[in-house]
Order: sequence, then C-alpha cells, then structure tokens
Amino acid sequence: MTLSAAASNIQLDFVDGVTGESIKQSAYPPPDENRSLLSGIRGSWRTHMNALQKIVEQNLTTALIFEDDVDWDIRIRQNLQRFALASRFLAENKQVLSSLPQYKIEYPENVETEETTFRILKDNHTMSHLPSLPLASVYHKPQRVQHHARGPPSPYGDPAEWDVLWIGHCGAGFPRYPPLQRKTDVTSANIILTNPEDDTVPAPKHLKAHPFQGSLDPLADAYPPHTRLYHRSTGGELCTVAYAVSQRGARRLLHRFGIKGWNDIFDAELGRWCADQDREIPSRQSQLSGKVKSTEENERICLASQPPIFAHHHPMDGESDIGGLGGGYARKFETKYLRLSVRMNLERIVQGIGWRKLIDQWPDDGGHVIP
Repeated sequence: MTLSAAASNIQLDFVDGVTGESIKQSAYPPPDENRSLLSGIRGSWRTHMNALQKIVEQNLTTALIFEDDVDWDIRIRQNLQRFALASRFLAENKQVLSSLPQYKIEYPENVETEETTFRILKDNHTMSHLPSLPLASVYHKPQRVQHHARGPPSPYGDPAEWDVLWIGHCGAGFPRYPPLQRKTDVTSANIILTNPEDDTVPAPKHLKAHPFQGSLDPLADAYPPHTRLYHRSTGGELCTVAYAVSQRGARRLLHRFGIKGWNDIFDAELGRWCADQDREIPSRQSQLSGKVKSTEENERICLASQPPIFAHHHPMDGESDIGGLGGGYARKFETKYLRLSVRMNLERIVQGIGWRKLIDQWPDDGGHVIP
C-alpha cells in the first residue's frame, strides 16, 4: 500500500486496526447482542469508529479513508477531477432540474431487478427510468474552487453540503426516488451524471465486483460501453474500500454507530444510512429524544461513482472470503473494475516504465484502445 501510494504521489496517514478481543464489553453501543457478535465484525466496526473519531478530534474538514487492500487506476487524478466536478453539482444544486430548459435530461430504462438490487434496503423504490445528464453539459469548463469561511477550499464542493463520498466499493445501486420531492421531479437527489467514452471504464462484460457474482452490474446494460456514472448513494452500496468523510459526516456517523447503536457489518449499515433506511435502534437516548425525521436541513448526502474509482485488490496467492453478492473465495490475482491497476503494474511502475506501456487487465476485444 505504501509503494502504491508513493508511485501515485499520495501521502497516507495510517490508523491501526483493532481486534474484537481487545475491546471492552462496556465500550459497545446498544443493542446488547452486539457484545456477542463475531470478533472480526467488532474489530472492523471499532477501526472505522477510530478513523471517524480522529477526523472529529483533529477537526479535519475532510478525510479519505482507505482499507488496506485498496487499489486504483494509475490515472487516479483525472478520475478524481471528474468526480469533483460531479460532486459539486450533486451536493450543492437545490433546483428542480426537470423544470429548467437548459438541461436536456434523458431517461434510459432502469434494468435493475429484484435479483440485482441490494437487499440491504427494506424498501427499494426503484425508478422505472433513470434521469441522466452528461457531465459535460453541467460543467463545460472547470469551475473556480469556492472559498468558504468555515475552512479551506475543497475541489469536491462545500464539505458542509455533503457527508460521504463513497468512491471505493464493490457495487452500488442506482439512485431512488427522493423522499423529500415529488416523484415526477428530477433533482440532484435522483439525477445521474454520465461521462461517456471514459477510457478508465472496462467493457461491460468485465463489470462485476467478484468472480463469483452471478450477473453483471446493471450499469453494463443500462448505458453504452465505457460510461462512468456519478449519483447519490440512495440505492444501496457495499464495501468501504475507500470513502471520504466531511467533518459533518464524521460527527453524524460517529454518533449513529458509535453511540446510538448498530446491528450489522459496517458497510451494510453505512449503505442503509446513506439511503436513509437505517434501522431505528431502541436506546435510552432515542427514548428521550425521539426519532429525528429526515428534512432538507438534516438530509444525508452520500455520493458514488460507478464503476468505483477505488477497488479491492486480490493479491497473488491470497484468498478473500467474501460474503454477499453470491459469496465465496476470490482466489485470482486481479483487481476488478480497474484497467491500469497500480498494484497489478507495481513492478513496472517502480522500474520506471511509462504508463502507456502498463498492462490493461480488462482490455476490449480489439475495439477500444487506451490512447
């Protein structure tokens, strides 16, 4: 991980992982059954809480949290630049887009089915069609970064306007109808921004998170090949391979899962939280304060990229026992979703071979050439 970061001019700050056995029983939030959960789940939960705690303690405006098996494309900066343009629009735009003539919204059919949607959500509320806008039609040229009195400027928009940028995952559902607007309205809550002909996106036949995943991601059939999507994370999302958190988001998540309660593995809980479907857990605090209803003021804003910008790397001679999406052991040396993977090309990179000579692990069948 250190080599990958150095090769990409990324500086990391490591936070130690925690084993479940090292956590005092009295330190767990409700409900009581959390004290008997598997130690691996408890350790993962505590490690995420430690990272969020560090963000709050140091009053960081934003932080990007990686898990240690993370990987990315060597062209990470252009991917993040495009995501930054999309995130500013998706987090800060409050208009009803379908009422504005300058936006020519298209409505491809939603190909998600009951089998391909994320079962972590109790109510799917899928849209029959997917309101979509090209990213280029939203920003024809890069916008000047806005300076905010509350902290340093962010290329991803005002951190007071978003909670989580969930850009490293193992699958994300399409956005759902926004609960705070009419279902006929298209807003930043359910619009999908598209970046067609993106050379970092593999061909449709390669779009799946794990080798044992039965069907391709819905993205493979809903949009033309090599299209990247940006949207709100209201359709379910799994695997916290990489996610950025704002100070606002860190405080909310630390309270929700560090104090109020939790019921499941962290990524499933975060997926429900971003979809505003997290389970209300009875506690002394909630009995006193009551459940807080979702409003525009406390709206949770999590943003995603499909395919992910960061992905799980499966190392040589390694085994990864993954639950969900079919479940099984991932034994092949590869990184899903990433064409010019840093870890898959690490030896070539440290030897000084130019990126144009790196190996594309998910090439097309002769039809699409990386320039």
